[in-house]
Amino acid sequence: MNGVFALLLHAHIPYCRKSGVWPAGEEWLFEAMNETYIPLLKALRSLHYDGIRPRIMISLVPILMEQLADEYMKDRFCEYMQDKIRRARSDMDRFRSEPKRLAVARYWLELFESNYSLFTTDFYRDILGTLKWLQDEGVIELLTSAATHAFLPLLENDSAIFSQVRLGVRTYEKYFGRKPRGFWLPECAYRPAEWSSKGHYMRKSIDQWLADEGIQYFFVEDVGIENASFVENRNEEGKPTTLRGYLLPSGVSVFGRNQATGKQVWSPETGYPGDPNYLEFHKKDHESGLHCWSVSGKPEKDIYTPAAARKSVGDHARHFVSLLEGLFEQTSISEAEPVIVSPYDCELFGHWWHEGVAFIERVYRLLASKSSVDTMSLSEYIGRYRKSFSTIAMEASTWGLNSDFTVWLNPEHGWIWPYINSSSHEMEQTLALAAPEDERGRRIITQMGRELLLMQGSDWPFLLFTQQAKEYANQRFHHHHQRFRKLSWAAGDLHDQGRISENELGQIEDVDCPWRDLDPGLFSHRQDPG
Repeated sequence: MNGVFALLLHAHIPYCRKSGVWPAGEEWLFEAMNETYIPLLKALRSLHYDGIRPRIMISLVPILMEQLADEYMKDRFCEYMQDKIRRARSDMDRFRSEPKRLAVARYWLELFESNYSLFTTDFYRDILGTLKWLQDEGVIELLTSAATHAFLPLLENDSAIFSQVRLGVRTYEKYFGRKPRGFWLPECAYRPAEWSSKGHYMRKSIDQWLADEGIQYFFVEDVGIENASFVENRNEEGKPTTLRGYLLPSGVSVFGRNQATGKQVWSPETGYPGDPNYLEFHKKDHESGLHCWSVSGKPEKDIYTPAAARKSVGDHARHFVSLLEGLFEQTSISEAEPVIVSPYDCELFGHWWHEGVAFIERVYRLLASKSSVDTMSLSEYIGRYRKSFSTIAMEASTWGLNSDFTVWLNPEHGWIWPYINSSSHEMEQTLALAAPEDERGRRIITQMGRELLLMQGSDWPFLLFTQQAKEYANQRFHHHHQRFRKLSWAAGDLHDQGRISENELGQIEDVDCPWRDLDPGLFSHRQDPG
């Protein structure tokens, strides 16, 4: 039977402006721009020019939007690309007498020069503008997320959830000129309505916060759907399935991640990126820092061969399409087309899996000739089939270990949450008591809001858990907290200019400067019963 394939690419890089370079810091963003975002835009534009509208969904975290729009970061990216080109040219000189290594160096030089030209000439240094154009042309659908990718269920103050969601919607409107329809919950972290022992009231469910902002749909891990209970079972289902869309009592639609398609990319045993012909991510040349080897499947790696990798891309794209067709053939859903929802980290394609963007483009070129698989965004799917959706109630879930909050709240770094939640309360108190009478006072309180938002990012507890950049995450979190405390002290008496000097205030503003038009009123005390 026919079915719908809905691909979601979640794009997120934590705020790293003037906060380190390598191995953690600004190069996080530059690598993603060079290896994922620019190649993806190129592929989407190529599909569009060939009359293919894949309707891929791309969720952009607002803190990433702010960095992509920042002129300083654009200038730094140009410097980064110029250095990459220089390194590739140096490798060509080094390996003149080694044909295989020379071919790889030439491959990188041509790719870097092409990406740099695309960014500066074709895209006018405006990745967000190019994404807007693709959305306006009907090629993709863009989604928003929480402002700094905060783990919403663990925020104890309603003002914190409200500011993260409202700012996520406002930032999207600023850059894309319309209201967002979809929302990516950071870490797919969901919780239902809960009793507040501090405030003695029932707090709203996460989806109700989205409903209040006009959001139509969001995503959860498969267990979030499969462990749900029916409020209204319109289709006499035995249990909820990720092959359908559902409504929550708030009126927002929810979709679950399909495991079968996810494993084809994520599984270390069967995932495509482990193919021996693909580029080896973990091994770099000791001098140039460029990747030169293939996965190979053995300790002694072979030199990377782009032609062999392209063949594997074609094989895997055909396998993926046949997998979709097979999954649809196995279903017996009749009220609506079954839907396979496949969300992935955007940066997986191109950065971690070098050939990933080419894989996506090849899949959609194959699907364009298939009558058995439709491709559409989930807002289109909702518009077509919402009347058939059953209503469910979900429990708390996330995509992480144990499908609960283990990754972000555990004995090793659970200390982070009292800092975050007490700072949210402190921000509320500051706004209730402080009344800035001049521009300097407004700057102090506004900067408090920025530091609070940056402190709330889910990246810091995640990196502390995985230990990928443990010390960096620890330092970044404490830097934001210390700046917040310094600013809070200054806000305690805005007439006392000795509490923070103009020089120190300017330095903090120069480093942590997203949302230059930030409204501090977003952080005022709220108590919104569910």
